[in-house]
Amino acid sequence: MTPEPDAESPIARGQAAAARADELRRRSDQLAHGATSTEKTVEQARQRAQQALERAVAAHKASAGRHAEAGQSHRRAAAAHEQAAVSAGDADAGGHQDAAARHRDSAEYHDAAAAEQTKLEAEDSDRLR
Repeated sequence: MTPEPDAESPIARGQAAAARADELRRRSDQLAHGATSTEKTVEQARQRAQQALERAVAAHKASAGRHAEAGQSHRRAAAAHEQAAVSAGDADAGGHQDAAARHRDSAEYHDAAAAEQTKLEAEDSDRLR
């Protein structure tokens, strides 16, 4: 018997999304065939909207973390190229300096993306209140 995937794993999130899509299809079909909203279905819809917002907050947080990690990796790569440039002869130093500059640019991009995801996480967190 295989263990159940962690609720935060990509597999579990995919399974939950598929189940939610099936639920939405069933409800859409019910409404198309004349079903009406009840207090129960309205409450279910509210709960599902709340869950979607919670998933969005978690996704923004995870994305911000991954961008921050990528930024750090690019800064380490830039430092390695700068060290290589110091050790390299005149002919090779320029290539390492160029690579270091590209990595610093990439680090800045990821830092900005992390900041944007953190902002979006905060906005969605505010909606949860």
